Amino acid sequence: MREHDPVFSEYEHEKFRPREKEALQTLRKVASLVKPIMRQRGWKVGVLTEFWPDEKNLLGLNWNKGQKICLRLRYPYDETQFLPLENVVDTMLHELCHLVHGPHDEPFHKLWNQLRTEHEQLLSKGYTGEGFLSTGHKLGGARMPMHEARRQARAAAEKRRTLTAGSGQKLGGAPARSGQDIRRVIADAAARRTAVTKGCGSGTERERGIVEETTRNGFRTKAEEEDANEEAIMQVYIDLIQEEEKEKYGDAYIPPSKENPAGSQSTSTTAPPPIPNGTKPRAVVDLTSSSPTGSPSLLAEKDSWSCLICTLSNPFTYLYCDACATERPSRSQPRSAPGSERKIASKSVNSLLSLGNSVASQKPRPLGWLCHHCGTFMESEWWTCSSCGTMKLTS
Repeated sequence: MREHDPVFSEYEHEKFRPREKEALQTLRKVASLVKPIMRQRGWKVGVLTEFWPDEKNLLGLNWNKGQKICLRLRYPYDETQFLPLENVVDTMLHELCHLVHGPHDEPFHKLWNQLRTEHEQLLSKGYTGEGFLSTGHKLGGARMPMHEARRQARAAAEKRRTLTAGSGQKLGGAPARSGQDIRRVIADAAARRTAVTKGCGSGTERERGIVEETTRNGFRTKAEEEDANEEAIMQVYIDLIQEEEKEKYGDAYIPPSKENPAGSQSTSTTAPPPIPNGTKPRAVVDLTSSSPTGSPSLLAEKDSWSCLICTLSNPFTYLYCDACATERPSRSQPRSAPGSERKIASKSVNSLLSLGNSVASQKPRPLGWLCHHCGTFMESEWWTCSSCGTMKLTS
């Protein structure tokens, strides 16, 4: 039995496209980031390849249960610019799920959620790829004892935890910017998930043709066998994320394996606990109208409330109006004096107009910046280049 058993056999990039060396390095980096996730499940992939299909929406493809996985590394309308690394990794996690599941059904999405969670846990603990810790220095030399590998990995995890404490940053992602609509952030995340799912070419009619095209255009590079130290570090990070999962699930924790790749996610089918009666929302009262006896009348819709200022019907769970930000009235709130509602409405409209004018007077933010070292386009919120790590020159 060989001591070093790579989970990827070969890499294949399109040699005649611009920046072909960076494409090969990106494939290796993506593979490195997902290796701990694959290793604890016993998964293997034959060829990890770059593709740039005519179909602009295609992002990834898993051919024949991992015989070849294709990833789009470049923007569909500009082959000189690379997609953000985290987007490519998310596509890779999606395609790995096709090693187990064919259709995009509930078990598929449960597994995808679990792989995403483990990837975020690895990043939060300082794992940046095989043989690397958060400092970016490659390990080498004599074989490292397991206790030393564990010490270094835990030190990196603690350093990462200290650096990100209180940042509000989602593991593996960028923090929400000040003033950013959190609902828009959630919507964008859902849109990215939908885009990856719709951009999956696995099982489509064009699948075989795309795979044959990558074989014709690609240049293969044999994957290196894994170093003993790299295996030791990888195993320590697997242990760390399993420890975190055990704390989360307790006695119900099931470690991922080849037979049960989703682990504890595969058993999370139980219904949520019932809502205590004391916390259930009460009937909503319409304070804008009164019954003949002078007592407020109940709304026909029990799950919504009408704003006193702009009359928008809001879901009951909203504490403020979605249109004008007026606070939701309580049941005990008295009816406003005649004419006061009109004054409040006028004041709110003036405030909104003033806010709109101030926003309009601001200079538009640039959509992004070009790395002065390698030319990669990056969105404005990123400070360093995803391809070469160079920091941008201006803020």
